[in-house]
Amino acid sequence: MQIINSVKNAIDLLMLFSVSRPELSLTEISSYIDLHKSSIHRTLSTLVLSGFLEKDKATSKYRLGLVFLELASQVLSRYDFRDQARPYLEGLADKTGEIFHLSVLNGADIIYLDKVGQGQPLTVATKIGGRSPAYCSAMGKVMLADVSLPELKRLLGDGPFPRATVNTITEMPRLIEELEKVKKQGFAVDDEEAFPGIRCIAAPLRNKNGKVVAAISATVPAQRMNGDRIEEICRMVTETARLISERDFKS
Repeated sequence: MQIINSVKNAIDLLMLFSVSRPELSLTEISSYIDLHKSSIHRTLSTLVLSGFLEKDKATSKYRLGLVFLELASQVLSRYDFRDQARPYLEGLADKTGEIFHLSVLNGADIIYLDKVGQGQPLTVATKIGGRSPAYCSAMGKVMLADVSLPELKRLLGDGPFPRATVNTITEMPRLIEELEKVKKQGFAVDDEEAFPGIRCIAAPLRNKNGKVVAAISATVPAQRMNGDRIEEICRMVTETARLISERDFKS
């Protein structure tokens, strides 16, 4: 596979920007990328000219350009089930007072396509377009359970995986065992595996061929997710996922 270094450098540069790093100076960028400052400056100038970056005249710092909003809307439009699923998620959020997510699998991560509900204190801050490791999230486990073992290992490697909390599954054999359980029961639970104090329950969205194409989940502070509440949320999430799949993929 041929790689055009200038394009890769531009991509690497753009990937430096994140929620925690919304703006970066030339000096900050050069500390992350092993290129001469003059090369980085030329790349930055090109990206500004094309609209992928903006430069703050007051601070001389760079930030992502508005062109990404247009590109993001085009990507989201491919997932027509996002609009179809939203009324269902809103209904769940209104009924429970919790936060509900919709995501797809992207490599070894999940990408949040939608988020509905205000939630309660302790609920983790997630953003549409954000990503999280699939192996330690309920939605990720639901979608990973639908891939073959060779594909699973291609996506994640053999482990061990980085530990996010004391409950994170970090070994491949243990993850495989967990995914078999998910496959049999039809839903997945994240028991404070990604974020301390947060439990999630997820169920798959399937297309007309039965393939898992996305997942929905409830995100609930652990102190409120026990006993009958777990059963109630699980029933609501799995039933809603079934209704969305039947109506929007199998009609």
